[in-house]
Amino acid sequence: MNKRNILPSLIIAAIALLGLSVAATLTKAQPTIPTQALEVSPPSQELFAKPGETLEVIAKIRNRTDKQLPVAVRLDDFVASGSEGQVALTEKGPWAVSEWTTIAPTNFVLAAGEQKDVKATVSIPNTGAAGGRYGAFVFTVSGTAQPGEAVLTQEIASLFLIDIAGPRDESIAITSLKAPDFLEFGPVPFTITYKNSGNVHMKTAGVIAITDMFGKKIADVAQTPTNVFPGSDRTVTTTWQSKILFGRYTAEAIIASGGSENKTLTATTSFVVFPVRIAAIVILAALFLFMIRKRLSRAFKALMGK
Repeated sequence: MNKRNILPSLIIAAIALLGLSVAATLTKAQPTIPTQALEVSPPSQELFAKPGETLEVIAKIRNRTDKQLPVAVRLDDFVASGSEGQVALTEKGPWAVSEWTTIAPTNFVLAAGEQKDVKATVSIPNTGAAGGRYGAFVFTVSGTAQPGEAVLTQEIASLFLIDIAGPRDESIAITSLKAPDFLEFGPVPFTITYKNSGNVHMKTAGVIAITDMFGKKIADVAQTPTNVFPGSDRTVTTTWQSKILFGRYTAEAIIASGGSENKTLTATTSFVVFPVRIAAIVILAALFLFMIRKRLSRAFKALMGK
């Protein structure tokens, strides 16, 4: 080989060996647990209870892999987090259920494809318990690894909401109903924001009734049932799917609050839909035709032989 070609060849070989070495290292460091190794059901459940009652809550956990997995289970409380329905796990919360609850089993090994029930036993006090209480089964699985290997720890939760009978505060209100002030075309998005200042979750559901500029009702847009947790704001988005719209519209939210009182909550907003670009094209076309009307008239007469 020509000496001039030796150095470039050595450099290329060194880069290739380095690439193979890096690839081998990355392969070796892959997590020992596949993504979504565990499957839990139900993801959430709602239960009703009375003071002094002992309640059993069941969550099912399944191993989706072809390997056995060691699983640990703990019980956390949870609270609402943000305005879009998120929750945050806590060790203690203002609506804690963990202090009344035991779970079994807390540690076990799941064989490949195996499913297992885990039970939470909730002993509800006779007094001071009315309202909402919120807990979560939290399942954790960790893989084993040799020195230098990456290990992925996975957690998955199953939430449960308990509505305990008795005197409680069901204070909930709509704080806003919003739509864009102006649109050229549909669909039209709506956001309803609720504030729950009570001590129990409320499942709101209802419609947004839409009327046109003449006061005629033309549509009902459904809001699907949505839980609003105590001490939180919750924003719910829904959409009127109509696309061809024109004029000023009024939207009124008519919502059942849920709970034992099931009050009707209302709020109103308005918006305008006007196809500016289409209108501009029509106006420009009309102006053009107006400006050339004489030519068009002469051309028409010539065509008719006059």
